[in-house]
Amino acid sequence: MHNGSYNVIKNIVPIASPVVNYLTYIQAYCGINWQIEDKVSTHGFLPDEDRSYLKACSADLSFGDGSLASLAEVFYFLPAYIFRENSEGLTEYFTRLAQCHDVKNMTPLFDGYSHHISRLREFNPHFLSNIACLEQEEVLLKIKLLCTIYKANYHRYIQTNWDTDKAIIERTCDYINELFAMNDIVGKWEDLTGFDLLADQYQLIIVPSLQFGPRANSLHYGVNIFPALTEYCTREFFDHFISHEIGTHILKPHTIDKVQISEENFRIPYIAFENLAKHLNLKILSKGYRYELWEDYYEDSVFENIYNKLDSASTEDISSMYCNAIDQYKRLKS
Repeated sequence: MHNGSYNVIKNIVPIASPVVNYLTYIQAYCGINWQIEDKVSTHGFLPDEDRSYLKACSADLSFGDGSLASLAEVFYFLPAYIFRENSEGLTEYFTRLAQCHDVKNMTPLFDGYSHHISRLREFNPHFLSNIACLEQEEVLLKIKLLCTIYKANYHRYIQTNWDTDKAIIERTCDYINELFAMNDIVGKWEDLTGFDLLADQYQLIIVPSLQFGPRANSLHYGVNIFPALTEYCTREFFDHFISHEIGTHILKPHTIDKVQISEENFRIPYIAFENLAKHLNLKILSKGYRYELWEDYYEDSVFENIYNKLDSASTEDISSMYCNAIDQYKRLKS
């Protein structure tokens, strides 16, 4: 539980990570999860055959709204976490991952990165839990071919794109630092909920090519991949959405992690969770921002009604309020 005034301020630390930007960009260039707006400057980033192969693996690499395809963890979330602050060893990572094909199992990956994998499992106990699926012959072959592509094109990204991306990231970092200079937003969340953020700081890895797809991607309690400040992602988005994401990271162990979720009924606990974060965030943001998650999927207006009623009854803690909201939503829809 939250231990009140003895807390050291937990800073929000924006990061410029070449690796995470590369991992996002190579997918966006192929239209997997994201699109890139400026087609002119991106022309020719990947050789045609590499691009075609990545596109063919689109269903294996995609993720969003809390769900992950089979290869998303090894080609995005795990390397993003390992190399978020330091790109040293990226080539070795893909070499080890490719070796899994040669030995017909995932041992080389686990031998090399077990510490990082267990860190990610603290946040998501199901992380890399479907090993049997990855060890099928045709999946291992895909992994090997993708590793060759990912290894071959990193240097090109650094040469042709990184300077442009870095300039956008630095402007974004300046804005984030300014936004939270006198605002202990993590402390406000901890005080409101009575729960602690299970990390000593909150790292935001800033990625310009995140604009048109799943925008905020959580790696750990204190690590999130976040878009950059651009015409598509304005200052207002940062003003309310960083706080929203911090809220989801603080609430997670006490809400969605406590619910038994199967693949089929994942959506309801997930949208109830995101709407709870929004409901509480509107209390944190004294400026009174209104923002939408996305009515068509998250059903903001339905949950706003539910949470307002539960809140006014104010008889229960946040965990119970969350469970009650799920029950009420199911009753409404039945």
